[in-house]
Amino acid sequence: MPFNSPIPLLTLLDLIPPETYEWISSAETEPSTLIAWISCSAASSKSGDLLLLAGSELDNTKLETALHGAATAVGVIGGGEIDCDNPARKPLIRFFADPSADQDTEDQTREIHQRLLRALMAQKSLLLERGANIQTRLTQIAARGDGLSGLAGAMREMTQHGILVQDKRLTPLASSPSTDLRSVWNDLVTQLSELSTLPETLRDRRQAGEAPAVSSEPMPGGLERIIAPIVVGDVARGYLTAVGMLGELDQTDRLVIEQGALVCAIEMARAKAVRETEKRLHGDLLSALLHQNLSARDAHLWAQNMGLDLEQQHTAVRLAWEGASPTLRRLETLVNGEIARSGAPVIVSSLSGEVIAFCEGPREAGRPSAATSLAQAVIDLAAKEYPEAVVRCGIGTPAVDLGTWQLSFRQAGQALDMARRLGERKPLYYMDLSVYRLLLQFEDHPDLKAFVQETLGPILNHENADEFLATLEEFFAHHGNLSQTAEALFIHRNTLTYRMERLAAVSRLDLDNPDTRLAAQLALNIRRMLKAA
Repeated sequence: MPFNSPIPLLTLLDLIPPETYEWISSAETEPSTLIAWISCSAASSKSGDLLLLAGSELDNTKLETALHGAATAVGVIGGGEIDCDNPARKPLIRFFADPSADQDTEDQTREIHQRLLRALMAQKSLLLERGANIQTRLTQIAARGDGLSGLAGAMREMTQHGILVQDKRLTPLASSPSTDLRSVWNDLVTQLSELSTLPETLRDRRQAGEAPAVSSEPMPGGLERIIAPIVVGDVARGYLTAVGMLGELDQTDRLVIEQGALVCAIEMARAKAVRETEKRLHGDLLSALLHQNLSARDAHLWAQNMGLDLEQQHTAVRLAWEGASPTLRRLETLVNGEIARSGAPVIVSSLSGEVIAFCEGPREAGRPSAATSLAQAVIDLAAKEYPEAVVRCGIGTPAVDLGTWQLSFRQAGQALDMARRLGERKPLYYMDLSVYRLLLQFEDHPDLKAFVQETLGPILNHENADEFLATLEEFFAHHGNLSQTAEALFIHRNTLTYRMERLAAVSRLDLDNPDTRLAAQLALNIRRMLKAA
């Protein structure tokens, strides 16, 4: 605990004889007034100071000026009646010197200043010792490998209040509710996961890391909380919170949160170092598998040592920012954060501007649900945190053994390429590419462009080309259903019928002929692919 940490004013006053002071203003149970130092100079006092003024030399105007100053509380030594404005409702206290002592005003001020300073130092020394004991106990728990969950449980036992550990995005990492809050704890955790609930002083993570401080504030429902930043490398990497009934959180609770934040920082730094090592190993394994640099036996042993269940299927997911966007590191952080939140077994690495993930999941028919869920969650999170940027994603077919990882990876790359071309904002699964899988093999062949021109040329050269093309797109998307097509285009069915007649006259396409319809739909797909490229 830093020696300049503040002490509750009420605690400080409890350390001196009650007959030596009296309250003039502010409630005697004021819980939020914290004192870090005793000052005798109004000019040099600052927030956290208890400013002492000699009452015999003080008039109401000077006292009012002092109350408007930086000091947190003001003490008047002796003096007469006080009647001044105190709009900030700062604690105002009168202190009494020993009436039997033969002392002048300066000596009385010095005596009371020393009395309060000795009490302040004694309390800080006591808290330092108590804080060291708390840190030792928490460090021992961390050394056992109990992780953040074990630390949260220990702090709950120490404080008898609910404890919540969150990451920098306020995602809960560990929590331990107190008995009296158990029934509402999930709602509280949800509430405290909103950025708007974070104290203003902690929202700038760099600033919070440079000058970490414990904050107290009331909460709805007759509750209050103590919160401290978890600082790693001069940046707030998370937050530690204690929640209790209003008026029940005390200095010991502040100590637990203060020391707990330090130990949580060590635990988070250790966990990050482990993750970085795992990421390097994942990258090495992926590189070896995708470049087929390992024998089947070596690949099998390495994968097993990495904790992969080779009885499950593994699906390639490739994600990339679109255009000028945040760094690849940011995208990798989003992916790893979602993996940590979901607990899904995934190995991740970055490669050539992409984040590559292989998602483990049960062998199942159809779309790989684990890979799709991860990809969609990352896209949604990226849209929330970086609304000006776009993430494109391609998913390969599941690999049922290590020998087919390369195929799944290649398929995911083709799906990612088409997602970019088509502007697809959802994860694009390779099997959904349909005819594009074939067209991609011939996209540079001149016959493709010729086919589009032969089939759609009259429409493309018409003044209403955009309207006709959009109509055809919706017509095929709704399998030729005129009512659904009209609804999708926001026009009346009769209007659509008239437009289809005009389109047929211009294009000379017989859309009642299945072969013609197939040719037109294929031409539209080729045009979309070539235009995107």
